[in-house]
Amino acid sequence: MKRFKYIHILAALFLLLGMGVQSYVSYSRALFRLQEKMDLEMQIAQEKLRFELFDALDASSQIAEKVKKCLEDPDELYDKTSELLNRYPNFYSCYVVFPPYYYPEEGKWFGLTSYRTKDSIISRPFGNAEHDYFEREWYKGAVQSTEGYWSTPYRDDDFDEPIYTYSKVMRDEEGKLICVIGIDFSLNWIHNLLEHFKPFEEAVFMLYGSNGTLLAMSNGAPADIITSKTLQPINIKMVTAVPKRHIIQSLRLGTLLPFGVFVLGILVVGLLIRRITRDEQVNARLETEKKVLSHELEIAHNIQMGILKDENEKKQAQGNGDIELQTLLVPMREVGGDLFDFHREGDELWFIIGDVSGKGIPAAIFMSAAVNLFRAAGVRATSPKEIMEEMNAILSENNPSLTFVTAFIGCLHIPTGELLFCNAGHCAPLIKHKLSAVNQHSAVSIQPSEVRCLQIEPNIPLGYDGRYCFVEQGCMLGEGDTLVLYTDGVTEARNERREMLGLKRWSDIVAKNEDLPNAIKHFIGQADPTDDITLMTICKKSPVLPMTINVPCREDQWPVLRNAIHSFGLCIGMERKALKKYEVAAEEAIVNILHYSQANDIEIVLSSQDSAFTIQLMDDGLPFDPTEHTPNNKTIDERQIGGMGIHLIRQIVDEMHYERKKEKNILRMVKSLNC
Repeated sequence: MKRFKYIHILAALFLLLGMGVQSYVSYSRALFRLQEKMDLEMQIAQEKLRFELFDALDASSQIAEKVKKCLEDPDELYDKTSELLNRYPNFYSCYVVFPPYYYPEEGKWFGLTSYRTKDSIISRPFGNAEHDYFEREWYKGAVQSTEGYWSTPYRDDDFDEPIYTYSKVMRDEEGKLICVIGIDFSLNWIHNLLEHFKPFEEAVFMLYGSNGTLLAMSNGAPADIITSKTLQPINIKMVTAVPKRHIIQSLRLGTLLPFGVFVLGILVVGLLIRRITRDEQVNARLETEKKVLSHELEIAHNIQMGILKDENEKKQAQGNGDIELQTLLVPMREVGGDLFDFHREGDELWFIIGDVSGKGIPAAIFMSAAVNLFRAAGVRATSPKEIMEEMNAILSENNPSLTFVTAFIGCLHIPTGELLFCNAGHCAPLIKHKLSAVNQHSAVSIQPSEVRCLQIEPNIPLGYDGRYCFVEQGCMLGEGDTLVLYTDGVTEARNERREMLGLKRWSDIVAKNEDLPNAIKHFIGQADPTDDITLMTICKKSPVLPMTINVPCREDQWPVLRNAIHSFGLCIGMERKALKKYEVAAEEAIVNILHYSQANDIEIVLSSQDSAFTIQLMDDGLPFDPTEHTPNNKTIDERQIGGMGIHLIRQIVDEMHYERKKEKNILRMVKSLNC
């Protein structure tokens, strides 16, 4: 019995030892979890502060982009800098200064600034011998720094509190200094940010610039635990300090409770801490990812909108007012898959409108690729069909997701109204005719204000089959006619009653309205958009002229003339088989001139009237009347040169007339469009 005398004591000791070990382990784990929580809180605070500062400092990049567009007229920067202060109320001033004699007529100092007063924002010139900004710390620091420069806090006569300057240089592609951009911040603003984002009341935040200068420090108590991190891309080092007692204070109270309650409490607290920590980690990560994604989408939106042509490029395309060009692109989300582009080469306007399958960033990436391919192909190609097939071959080459693009590519010869186009599964455009009784290039009478849907070959969208052969078509635009191109986001738009706009209602809107963008917005009202909306209208303002081409009398010029005849015939509606024969007749006549006339130049005039296609050839060669030449029954070798060609021409054309006028041969060939 004695050997069992102290068994209950040993059991109690073992129980106490076990509870003590368990308490120590629980205490250690809780301590570790609390420290993890503190680290997480500090990381969240650092990320919040980084986002606030990055959003502010991104303004310098915005100003830099606007400076590039205003170098020829820097006075426009007054509006840009004052606009920046309106957008960022925490900025005291913003200025753009140029190196010595950058603008020789302005002298050594030339800069401009906008600064905030109590009641308004004032913009004025900046820099002179008395206010030599070349000697300021922010100017020298920015010039010597490869990144942005943070000045030490200082007092300025124009402000009542300490400020510091963030400055950044802007250089050209060769590395030559263009200007220095500076933004003044309030020291109190940064101090308030630090106080606002502190995870704990006793924590201390300290910010150091890239050169090691202490920029700002929050209030707090002496600290035992210190962490530091460089915040990118703003290039600021952030030091966070927290008293150690903040971590262990809650644990000390628990040691006064009975072991049983202590152990139970430790378990409960451990579970709660684990749950809270996990939830906070998830929430913090989601919040951070949401902000990052939002910022990235904003950048992607700006990049995508930057790809599209702006108002200045639109004015250049409109030339001397012979056409009127209007465009609209409203993405359903921050970024979209709709696209348009255009460029003018002399009398020709090249354009594209398209719609990428899908939505969001993948569609936006495909959209950017399509626009760049159109611009690259347009440098080499001579017809919409060639551009379409080159784009299709590249987009189809590596397309595992089977993303596709519907597109409509056209080339408008502005003086003649000749519109050559190629479609790739896109919506058929509308043509709104001017208030006239008859369109002179069409055999069909057009009623006043009539809107008709362009008859197109659908073909397939781009990205499916790189070997597909597209069909090219054409039509003619008269003076005052308007070509209306759009994506399916227009016709499939829904209003608040969920009614779809539809092609019929859209045609009525086009017939009755000049301001199509507002008409679309009025129909949609307050309803949420269901798709990207893109619109392009091209109105021919100049009178219709015949197609006139002057070339040297050389055999290598025939392909140029053949392409012109083929395009014009397609546009006026000649049947392809008849057009092919007419091209053969024109080739025979032109080759005879090239070979036998001894002419220096040849002029070809293409026109259409009374449902007939007329080709007029004029050269300064030897007199020759082909209408008087009649083939006989001699052998081919005995016939006069050109005899068989003239006979072939007569078999194809409906009329052939010749005259000699002002030392020049003039031959007119006429072919009916109805044959």
